[in-house]
Amino acid sequence: MLNIKLCQSCGLQFDEDHRELIAKEPDGADSIYCTYCYSNGEFISPEATVDDMIEMGVPHLAHKIGEKAAREQLSKLVPSLVRWKED
Repeated sequence: MLNIKLCQSCGLQFDEDHRELIAKEPDGADSIYCTYCYSNGEFISPEATVDDMIEMGVPHLAHKIGEKAAREQLSKLVPSLVRWKED
């Protein structure tokens, strides 16, 4: 596997509990994206924006750190990921 520790679309951690969520590329290689974001070589929601991805992630992280902290953390993280970086 590439040395990618987070899904490069949503920020899901690829730790031991989430290894099975690493998507596959069409050639069978591990992707840099998770199965929630990517399948069969394509994004599941190609129309999604950075803001959409932040809002989708807030409920999942909020149960651990609270909604405000989750939104702040994701607002910093998500735009830095490969999918969302400006060329």
